[in-house]
Amino acid sequence: MRKLWGVLALSLLAGCVPGQLPPSEAKSALGFDARPGEGRSLGLPDPVAEIQRLFRPGPDRTGVALTRAGRTVIGVGFREFPGESRSEPIAWVSADEGRSVREIVLPQDRPGHWAPAAIAAEGDQVLVAGSLGGDVRVWASGDAGATWTVSPVRVRGSDLWFSTALRTGGKWLLAGGSAAGALVVTGAPGAWQTVSPGDGRILGGTVDKAGRPVLFGDRIEWNRGQTSNRSCLVVWVPDGGWQRGELGCPAGRLVAAATLDDGRVMLKGDRDLWIRPS
Repeated sequence: MRKLWGVLALSLLAGCVPGQLPPSEAKSALGFDARPGEGRSLGLPDPVAEIQRLFRPGPDRTGVALTRAGRTVIGVGFREFPGESRSEPIAWVSADEGRSVREIVLPQDRPGHWAPAAIAAEGDQVLVAGSLGGDVRVWASGDAGATWTVSPVRVRGSDLWFSTALRTGGKWLLAGGSAAGALVVTGAPGAWQTVSPGDGRILGGTVDKAGRPVLFGDRIEWNRGQTSNRSCLVVWVPDGGWQRGELGCPAGRLVAAATLDDGRVMLKGDRDLWIRPS
């Protein structure tokens, strides 16, 4: 299985509660075959647990995402200051699987509650994304996490947040959402392009065998009277623009994506599984 790090799937509406529309069965879309009930039997690496195991963060420190840059393992998170209105973004860097760890406070161009949310790497290049309200920042390293720079990402919107960072087609891809819906940003520090692929939010993704991104998320489906709703699952792929596939509205969430060694792409839910052939 190819590397799978930095995927933290967020879901505010999981399953059905009184007053909501009932869930529907898992479905297929964009070449993905639904396999109801199979997600529970498949385990995937948990980046937060790996950060705890490898780096053993100190008090008031929270690990969020993890990646590998060559032989170097890099975890990112934040340090909180009780009673103070700020947090520090932090990277933990180890070239020997956690036997020796360097903790680095990532640079900040203004104070605030900066918390990295997603990380990706290619070779010695590393990119970390985080947001604070309407502001977005990326931290970049060209030497496998030894040194870092910080720069803004100019994105219009409110309640911006990112769940996903990928390296694809020689560019960085950041994905998440805003108050207006799903959000995809591609490019490099200082040269970003933003696309809004519709309603919903992007919760994670992977890069397939051909180097193309596959993103997953959810959206809210309302009844005609706007009195009840349910969470429905979505997948996006680039094909002359972002194409959207509906995976149904099952009771479980989507929690991770991975590209298997044989080229198949897997979307794992906490109950169901979706597989796309290579």
